[in-house]
Amino acid sequence: MTIDTYIRAQVARYAIEDGARHGGIQNMLAIAHVLRNRVFAGWGDWVEVMQHAPEKRATIYPPYTPDMRGSSIRVFLSRLDEIYTATTSEDFTGGALFYVDPGLPMADWFREQVMNHPEQHPRCSHVGPVWFFK
Repeated sequence: MTIDTYIRAQVARYAIEDGARHGGIQNMLAIAHVLRNRVFAGWGDWVEVMQHAPEKRATIYPPYTPDMRGSSIRVFLSRLDEIYTATTSEDFTGGALFYVDPGLPMADWFREQVMNHPEQHPRCSHVGPVWFFK
């Protein structure tokens, strides 16, 4: 296994865990796009972005185990390489760097640093119940 394969697997795990709970493929793809947008915005390379991704999780999620045998997971995995390698231009998050499910408890840092500063972090999209911010 290469480091690249390992990091892609980490991206997949993270996007599945955060996105599948919201109903499927679009949310998982959106989370993967946010991670890619962070790389493009200079937050670090894929390794650094993935190491710090849990710290930038805005929603305080209850425990959840996605059905890894579901068809939405397979479809997501088949499309992940397009996002990771930037060969797809369809970023329906609008270039988002942050996301939150406003119907669930929210991390204090997110409310203070993102939600309270819409001029710096405008809401740029939503996918299902999840809001995305620049």
